[in-house]
Amino acid sequence: MKNYIISGQVDTYRIKINLFASSPSSAINVFKNKYPNAEDVYVIQDLFKGK
Repeated sequence: MKNYIISGQVDTYRIKINLFASSPSSAINVFKNKYPNAEDVYVIQDLFKGK
């Protein structure tokens, strides 16, 4: 599990939250489940970070 910062546009607000997930795509899926009307969702950090 890694910590990801996920950003998404919900209504007129830009929301950034920290999520623990196994991969960036699963973190995005968790964000979309929490905010179903979110648009423009992406990972801000740790996407290409090496170990």
